[in-house]
Amino acid sequence: MEVLFGGLAGLVPCLMFGGIAALIIVGIVYSIIKARERREAMARLAASLGLRYYADDPWDLPSRYGHFGLFQSGHSKRASNVLTGELDGRSVVAFDYRYTTGSGKNQTTHHYQGAVLEMPILAPPLRMRKESILDRVASWVGYDDIDFESDEFSRRYHVKSEDRRFAYDILHAQLIDYLLRCGAAPSMEMQGPLVLVYDGGHGDVRNVQRLLTIGQEIIRSIPDYVLKARGTGQPPGG
Repeated sequence: MEVLFGGLAGLVPCLMFGGIAALIIVGIVYSIIKARERREAMARLAASLGLRYYADDPWDLPSRYGHFGLFQSGHSKRASNVLTGELDGRSVVAFDYRYTTGSGKNQTTHHYQGAVLEMPILAPPLRMRKESILDRVASWVGYDDIDFESDEFSRRYHVKSEDRRFAYDILHAQLIDYLLRCGAAPSMEMQGPLVLVYDGGHGDVRNVQRLLTIGQEIIRSIPDYVLKARGTGQPPGG
């Protein structure tokens, strides 16, 4: 009897190890399948929009667009599932993006979906993102962001720019109303002739098209007087 129980006691760890190993294998296979499905879905989206598709990043987008805040955090930065071409006669690049913070057991991988669109203006740095609790705490001690006439928008989004007048010109009442109607509007950054819109998380592939649509609307909504003062000589598109 002791021999029997001894044998069972030795068998339990082996079964546990085998079960854990099987779960790991299942997880790896599932990740491979989901990654393949995403590549196929992104390729179909690219075809439907008349864009080119690259499973990998042929241009090192984190370095190419390193002046944007999104690409200035973490390490092991990597873009994938890149869509590129023209929409409304304007260059666009859409992509999945991830980077890592920490190391070892404290390592965390952050996932995003983003789109960079060419604008018909040269913009000073401007950044809009969802307001956080830390932002509200900072405002209590004098580190406030730019407030707008829309209380709802000011509560929901944190906006910073070197040029407050430009921020008011771009985020006018009509665009603010549009962004609020978008529900959870993405984060946005402008600098030079480019605007970046992005969401955190893996997200559905349809969200990439949503980001492109929102980016296009932001460009279309640029006021004529801003185009005249900061324009590059190219039409706003659409």
